[in-house]
Amino acid sequence: MAGRQKPDFSGEWILNRGASTLSTGADAVRSGVWTIDHREPAFRHKATFVTDAKPFTFEYELVSDGPEVRGADHGSPTVGTLRWDGDALVVTWRTLGPAGDERISFRCEVAGDGRRLRAAEQVRGTDHDQDNVWVFDRG
Repeated sequence: MAGRQKPDFSGEWILNRGASTLSTGADAVRSGVWTIDHREPAFRHKATFVTDAKPFTFEYELVSDGPEVRGADHGSPTVGTLRWDGDALVVTWRTLGPAGDERISFRCEVAGDGRRLRAAEQVRGTDHDQDNVWVFDRG
């Protein structure tokens, strides 16, 4: 529908572990929080996950439907993009490693009158390819 306003992903999102479907490896996550500041087209994302071993965090800033962002992940060249697909935002990261390309993508959608965020994740090109569905509730 032309002229329709895109969803705003801003907020603090608390992992709903019971509603999520996680592959081996990702299922070690016990809890998590995503903090998103989304002021279209700017998208800032900070994630914290807790496992039995240790917590880990990541953060990034991308522009929706903007240019690729180039950087490095542990010394390997990385390219990130953020694209609208209808009302979903799709984040894609590609890391050029010595063993080939590794790809991680998240298809993020807001549901439940803005109270729930669903992120379908695909991890490819690693020794632990995964398909995960992360579900977060508004904090």
